[in-house]
Amino acid sequence: MALIGLTTNGMKIVSMVVTGPTSYTTGGWSVSVPELSKIFALNVSIRTNLKVANYVHVVDYAYSGNTITFTVYRIDVTATAPAAWSEVPAGTDISALTLEVIAIGF
Repeated sequence: MALIGLTTNGMKIVSMVVTGPTSYTTGGWSVSVPELSKIFALNVSIRTNLKVANYVHVVDYAYSGNTITFTVYRIDVTATAPAAWSEVPAGTDISALTLEVIAIGF
């Protein structure tokens, strides 16, 4: 994590790289931003995506206080229509997933 700047009203801008867990937990995994006590704005982009045969993945996120919770969903692109998004199963190794996070707050 790195403090990369301040806004004109004194909020901190923090950059960090987050890696997925080796054993995914249903409901996602949480990461705190110790430089901040409250996040007001957040930008998450995928640096390294999961590359698993037959699946496309997306990452959803929510934040509260200084904690971000990431939830990963997948869709089987070889399934017969209609295909549906589903959360990655518990215990799945998603450590190949790397996210770039920019958080703004106090």
